[in-house]
Amino acid sequence: MANIFDNPAFQFLQRPSMEDFLKRCQQRFNRFGLSDADINDAIKSACDFFYIPMPRMIQDLTNAQNGQTMFVNWDRGSYYDDVLCFNMQQLIDMKIDSKDAFSLVMTHECGHRVLQNTQFPGVANGQWESELCPDFFMGCRAGLWNMNAIDKVVMGLILTDGSPSHPEGTLRALFIRHGKYIAPEMHRRGIPLTIQNLINEFMSFRQQNLNEILNQQHKYYRF
Repeated sequence: MANIFDNPAFQFLQRPSMEDFLKRCQQRFNRFGLSDADINDAIKSACDFFYIPMPRMIQDLTNAQNGQTMFVNWDRGSYYDDVLCFNMQQLIDMKIDSKDAFSLVMTHECGHRVLQNTQFPGVANGQWESELCPDFFMGCRAGLWNMNAIDKVVMGLILTDGSPSHPEGTLRALFIRHGKYIAPEMHRRGIPLTIQNLINEFMSFRQQNLNEILNQQHKYYRF
């Protein structure tokens, strides 16, 4: 007679071992409670904001050495080879600890996808501008979609230092907050919220704050 414990249906119904249970808890803790489906949904909503397709690949680099939250692509003319990477520990260290906050960070990364063919003016071929514009887009989404998690994202960014590749957190927060304010205002005034119109608004705000940008860049560049 077959042993009932060998029945796959019975094995499926068995409670997981304590080791498996703790492992799953640890995985969810490392992702501040987000499942794979949550992560996929958060990234999809960021893509939907720009009306662009999902990336070709999503990579969890939380446990990879020097893993970074970033956008990677090879063909500047295509959305279909794009890769979005995230490091949950890096995000948690920046006080980003919810699905909405994670989705807003992915909005920044999707902003890079949208701007992959855009050349900005500025020091080092517009390196800081290429980061500030996705920050601005992130603020625009938060303002248009009433996403209060942006306040947590801003607080986390304010604590970050600058570098040759990234502006200081206080400057990034300035552009995020402007996006949060101006996008709903543009909508109220009947200005089409096209990517080009948003870029134009970003460039106008960048010009207003150019002296502050250059003052901060003096710490990282010689010019």
